[in-house]
Amino acid sequence: MIEIENNAKTISAFFYFKEPESIGNVVIIHTLSFIASHFNVIIYTNQAEFLRGQLPAVQIISLDHIKILRNSIFGMLYYCRKIARILNSDNSDAVFIGHNYAPIALWLTKPCFQYVYQVHEMIGLERKSGFSKIDQIAKQFVIIKGIRASNASFVVSVPIIQYLRLHNSRNLYLTPHCVDLKRFSGALFSDIHDGILRKKEQGYFIVCYTGWISEERGLHLMLESLYFSILKDPKILFVTAGSDFQHTREIYNYFTERNIEDNILCLGKIEYDFIPGVIALSDVCLSILEDNPVYQMSPPQKVIEYMASGKPVIANKIHTHTMLITNEYDGFLTEYNPSLISDRILFLKANPEIHRLMSKNVLKTASKFDTSLVYKEMKDVINLVLNN
Repeated sequence: MIEIENNAKTISAFFYFKEPESIGNVVIIHTLSFIASHFNVIIYTNQAEFLRGQLPAVQIISLDHIKILRNSIFGMLYYCRKIARILNSDNSDAVFIGHNYAPIALWLTKPCFQYVYQVHEMIGLERKSGFSKIDQIAKQFVIIKGIRASNASFVVSVPIIQYLRLHNSRNLYLTPHCVDLKRFSGALFSDIHDGILRKKEQGYFIVCYTGWISEERGLHLMLESLYFSILKDPKILFVTAGSDFQHTREIYNYFTERNIEDNILCLGKIEYDFIPGVIALSDVCLSILEDNPVYQMSPPQKVIEYMASGKPVIANKIHTHTMLITNEYDGFLTEYNPSLISDRILFLKANPEIHRLMSKNVLKTASKFDTSLVYKEMKDVINLVLNN
C-alpha cells in the first residue's frame, strides 16, 4: 500500500454490488484499492461487510438501509437522488462512482469522477420488447446523461469510448483493465489448490477458466471443447473457479454423464486471493465470449489475469479478445467452434517447446497491464481537477 500524503484530498466513493463476492467484482475492488492508496477515501456501499473484508484499511459506510423501491427507471432515479444527498452532505472534495449508478452525478454539488467498466447496464445483454425495451432505453439515456455530468470518466476500452462519444460524452480517459503483476508472479497457495497439484503430479495438462460462467460466456462451447480434447488425450484436466451452485452442478453433470468425471475440478465460488494460484498451476487458459454488442465493447479482466501468470490464452475471435491477444504469439484466436478450440489445446499439450515460448511472450504482453502504469493517468487527472 502506498503511503498517502498528508495534504491528500478526500474522495467519497459509492459502488453498488449485486452480489457480495470477490471474483466477479474484482475490477471494482481493484480500482477502489488504487484510489484509496493515493487519496483519503470514504466508501459508501450496499455491501459494507463484504467490502470491509476486501479493503480493511478503508473507511466504509453502509447504505444498505436505503433500498431501490422497484426495478424500473423511476426506482433507479429515486435511489440515485437519495445517494447524491448523502454524498453531498459529507466534507469530501469529490465523488467517485461506477457508471451503473451514473445518474447520481446529476444531483451532485462537488466534482465527480466515474469508472465505466462495461456497457451491460446501458444496452442490455438480452433482447427485450415492450415495456422492458422502453425501460432499457430510458436507463441507457439517464446513465449516459449521468456520465456526461462528470468531470472525468475512466473507461476500460476504446470501443466503449467510441460508443460514449457518439452520445456526446466528453472528458473520457482510456483506463484498461490491469492487475498488480507481483500478486500473480508470487501467487498464494492453500489446500484449495491441492486437487490441481495432485493432477499435475500425475501428468495432467491443466486447462483453466476463472470468473463468472454462463452461456453468454461460452459454457457449453468450453464443455464440448474439453470433451473433444479428452476423447483424444485423457490426460487433460479442466479446472474452473467462479461458477455459482447451479452452473457448478451443470458442469459436473456434463462430465459425469460422459464418464469423464476424473477430468473436471470445479472449485465453485472461491475468494479472489486464491485465483492467482489456480492460474499459476494451469497450463493454458480459456476466454470465450458470445459475439454480441455488449461483449464487443466490454473486455474481459480474466485475460489480463491469465497473462499476468504467464499462461497462453485460447479465445474466440471477437474484438475485445483481438485487442488483447496476438494470435500464435501469446495465445490462439479461433472461431466459435469446439473442434477448433480442442485442436489448440491438444497442440499446446503436444508441443511443450512452443508452449514455453508462448508463455514467455505472454509475460512480455502482460508487462504493459501493471496497475502502476495503467492507473497513473487516473491519479493525475483526479489531482488536476481537484487542485484547480
